[in-house]
Amino acid sequence: MKINKINIKVASILAVLMTISMSSCSDELAELNDNPNAIADLPYGLQLTETQLKAAGAQYEMRRVGLGWAASSIQQLADVNIATNLLPGDKYIDFIDYSYAVFDEYWVNEAKDVIDLVNRTAEDPEAVNFNAMARIMKVISFHKVTDLYGDIPYSEAGRGFISNNWFPSYDRQQDIYLDMLKELEEAALQLTASADNPGIQDVLYGGDISKWKKLSYSMMLRLGLRMSKVDASASEAWVKKAIAGGVMTGLDDLAKIEHEEGGVESPIGYSFFVDKFMRLSDTFVSWMQDNNDPRLDLLSYVESGGPHQGLPNGLDPTTLASEGPAGGDLLDYSQVNQSLVQRNSPSMYITYAEVELMLAEAAVRGWHTGDAAEHYNNGVRAAMQNWGYYGVSAPSNEDIDDYLAANPFVEANGMELIGEQYWAATFLNPLESYANWRRIEYPVLTPINYPGNATGGTIPRRMKYPLVEFNINAENVNAAIANQGPNTYTTRVWWDVE
Repeated sequence: MKINKINIKVASILAVLMTISMSSCSDELAELNDNPNAIADLPYGLQLTETQLKAAGAQYEMRRVGLGWAASSIQQLADVNIATNLLPGDKYIDFIDYSYAVFDEYWVNEAKDVIDLVNRTAEDPEAVNFNAMARIMKVISFHKVTDLYGDIPYSEAGRGFISNNWFPSYDRQQDIYLDMLKELEEAALQLTASADNPGIQDVLYGGDISKWKKLSYSMMLRLGLRMSKVDASASEAWVKKAIAGGVMTGLDDLAKIEHEEGGVESPIGYSFFVDKFMRLSDTFVSWMQDNNDPRLDLLSYVESGGPHQGLPNGLDPTTLASEGPAGGDLLDYSQVNQSLVQRNSPSMYITYAEVELMLAEAAVRGWHTGDAAEHYNNGVRAAMQNWGYYGVSAPSNEDIDDYLAANPFVEANGMELIGEQYWAATFLNPLESYANWRRIEYPVLTPINYPGNATGGTIPRRMKYPLVEFNINAENVNAAIANQGPNTYTTRVWWDVE
């Protein structure tokens, strides 16, 4: 009882002091109510630059998920290492801390900034262009995460930093997609030449409104097609809306980030800088050899000076020596041309080549009146020319013409041809390559069944949620699993149906 009396006395004294303080220091108390995590008075242009640079990711998630899982699972890259699992997707080894790297890093480095920029600019009638651009960047950022994991925090994402909600619920992927498509549609209509413009602080387009509109509709085309297997009618409607809105029409419409050595460095370039063991997959090299593809001499570098030779997926140091087509010395196998993966090499969000190949697919499906063969040829040509942005000489027009003549588009095999070319066109953009391959499943790949693999010898369909989520946000992550399926590499995300 004595303790209770003391507590009452203390509470009374505090109440008096608080009353005096409130009457004399109301301004100071108002300041205490401000969110210490909020970004105040940061120029919109600087924050836009930050979100654009961060959307490219960092070496951490690119090395672990982009190259480690995505590019190797779809047999663009290969590796023989077992001890450190440099490319776990080469053999489908359960190296989980690589699997969750994008999820782990995204909420810390990307989500909070782009969401904050969307929220801040939405309240300012003079910032309509900044808001539209931020909404498009939000889609570019979020769609790569949901495509890897399926259900993710979306409507409550980033609130830990903004409003101290550190336990966000998970949204269903189908709901996320519908909202992302809505964001793209509204952002495209919102962009205007009559409002404030970020100018050079927009590191994608220098404030070019027409290019931003094309970017928004091109992303709509990508997301619309992503739904083709799970909801064909909605997919068709969004594809048609994107085409009518106006997608990319030329090579320089592409959305890319330029990097600088010693500054904001290329995540993929830095990954290759620190890891010299990755090789081009034999699947990828053989495909280019079989089609006499002029990209082979551009993409492949053999350190020993020998002929181009891809490394078969699924080998280890022992089986390389006995089964490797060029023997047991890794120097005899194709590396990625080092000129393409420098620390200042660009990051590609979406390219004109991808858009033309998607238009070819839309035409094959009967969702677009354009000529499928023409779009296909435009896409292949642009994919080859696109390597010029990496500071190297792209294949000549004559070489591209010869390639297209020798490998003509045949509509009966249209989906296969488009899928293969998209796989090649998105090399070094591994998250997009991996997502589109899971949707269209071309080229046809032979899965690896390495002893002790985590998928039963099937190509992984998603990445795993981090283990820490089951400790700190268990209720919400378990609800996502109840909706989507087990937290395994073989569970398919919403749009990836058989």
